[in-house]
Amino acid sequence: MNKGICLSYSIFVADLIIKKTKMKKILLSACAILVASATFAQSKMAELPNEIANEFTIEVATENPFATPLNSALAPPPPFWFDNFDTLSAWTLDNSGQGTPNGWTIDGAVDGWYFSSPISSSSGGNFAELTNGDPSSSGPGTWPSNVTYTMTSANPIDVMALAGTDAVMLSFEEFGARFNDLQEVQISTDGINFTTVADNLSYTVLSQSGGSAYANPSVRTVNIQQYITGNASSVWIRFSWTTNYPTQATDPNVWVAYGWMIDDVQLYELPANLMSIEDAVTGGYWIDYQNYSASGLNTMIGLDYTVTPLDQVAVRPFSCEALIRNTGGSSQSAVLKYDVTGSATYSGSSVATILAGSDSAVVAATPTFSPGLGNYVVEMWAEADSAGAGLVITNSSIETRNIEVSQYLYAKDEGAANLAGGYAVGDSDDQNQITSRFEIYANADLYSLRVFIDDVSTVGAKVYAVIYEADSTASNSLFFLDKSDDYTLTAQDLGNWVDIPFLNPISLLAGYAYEFGIGGYQHPTDISLVGTTANPALYNGEHSSFDELGLSTQSAGSPTWYYITSTPMVRMNFEPIIQSAISEFGVSMFDVYPNPSLGSFTIALEEAGEFTVSVINVLGQTVYTNVIDSELTKVNLTGISKGMYTVELSSGDVLYTEKLIIE
Repeated sequence: MNKGICLSYSIFVADLIIKKTKMKKILLSACAILVASATFAQSKMAELPNEIANEFTIEVATENPFATPLNSALAPPPPFWFDNFDTLSAWTLDNSGQGTPNGWTIDGAVDGWYFSSPISSSSGGNFAELTNGDPSSSGPGTWPSNVTYTMTSANPIDVMALAGTDAVMLSFEEFGARFNDLQEVQISTDGINFTTVADNLSYTVLSQSGGSAYANPSVRTVNIQQYITGNASSVWIRFSWTTNYPTQATDPNVWVAYGWMIDDVQLYELPANLMSIEDAVTGGYWIDYQNYSASGLNTMIGLDYTVTPLDQVAVRPFSCEALIRNTGGSSQSAVLKYDVTGSATYSGSSVATILAGSDSAVVAATPTFSPGLGNYVVEMWAEADSAGAGLVITNSSIETRNIEVSQYLYAKDEGAANLAGGYAVGDSDDQNQITSRFEIYANADLYSLRVFIDDVSTVGAKVYAVIYEADSTASNSLFFLDKSDDYTLTAQDLGNWVDIPFLNPISLLAGYAYEFGIGGYQHPTDISLVGTTANPALYNGEHSSFDELGLSTQSAGSPTWYYITSTPMVRMNFEPIIQSAISEFGVSMFDVYPNPSLGSFTIALEEAGEFTVSVINVLGQTVYTNVIDSELTKVNLTGISKGMYTVELSSGDVLYTEKLIIE
């Protein structure tokens, strides 16, 4: 079920740069067509693709997205068809005319470049493996492009003769990792026309910004009844690999693959009673989406947050919602249930919904809940009454969310303990703003940015807080509101949380969304990165990168916004006391007046001296520079664009800044 806002994007193809050091955990490769998909509305911007991971520790995912239901009685029945790749002739390989190591192989050895260990399948022995070149030895650009590799069962499977029903589940074990891969499982009833029934797009991308390999093994199950009904006497199974890029992509770097291993493919009769839960949320997404009209500033998405201020929760309670699916063969009466534990407890359930086999429904449990300050664990699951089938209750797997209600903080990240990598905001190749969307339900004054500085950053690098207002009705959907003075990173800041205050509190309005985060500067030696966390179970999307100077290949010299996948560790901080911290780095020895001005203004020094004065726009571009030595200096910039500017006064290693508004 696709509920996303369907948006098309430009296609960007650029060089992939494979880094071999930890120093630059940044995103530098090619862009893809991004369609806001799955179940969450995403930003109207291109996707910033990920650099392939190299010399990074692989943290194997522990979550199985197809977890066994709670009921032990619902363990899969014995298969009526099974293949463990011991018989090579049981499969037909089409490797697009490529030779080893490109394409499918069936043996007991690892043939790829990235993984040193084979799939830990239940049967062991032979397995199928997909590879596409070896970038570590052959170098970038030497692997085949515009290829599709398929592995198809050689003979049709007579499901009706073997099982006596078309209510059938396909199961297999897999291991690998996703880069730009499109890994598909396909079914055919004529051996010619194949339908995709599953793919790997729900897995996170493994890159230097985060992500992980698949669990070894991951057990995938697919209900194929709807694809074979009426033709179950002849069924073919196919595993297909290409990339998630358009076939006309000319850059071979986008065709790099970590590898994909398959074993223990089986078919078994679908249990009569089985439930699953998908896309569970607590932020109100499903309710908000159903009311989404893109008709004005007040359009809200209902995002999930890991930390939510108390005053926001009071107005916008948590709402447990999910898509629940009948994955059994019999009709079931299903509900969504939740339990909340912490300093207070809550529970609830949705209205019962009758679901036929393979049917699904989006449901919201009641009541919503508004807890007080503290940490809470939310558990959500689908439950069905399957009485009459030998079982009283059928439960899905449990979806768990950890949430915190805070006095002042608003966050989507999972904290420093779950650090997954970093996004560059400034270095020799980048000048970016890394932001995330925050929705405001109660009026609030924002005082600062709380940001986690990745320890790869260098002492002396300058960063700043920045905020935009979102407007879904405008062609340029983001309007600049404010930025802080520059903050200079210290040794104590690296690998720690830092508060960067705004010069004046920013009034945020209920019903409005804001793009908020951290910016940096291009510099030959200074490096600044913001930490990231990544948990595919948290639907907290809407993260962005603004290439201010158009430095990346795909930006081609034009300032460009991109959608990014990992969660930047940027938090809104509404604590008023933080305003006192401005004096630590925002002290100035000059005034600018009139401010706002029409372009003509005076710089007044508190004491005479020789200084270099620069006026810088929000893109980081210097629009004026001069050396002054008088206590009063008039500057005429009449004719420059309206907007917010920064006036910098420097002498040696001393830097002072003031904001200037040109009307």
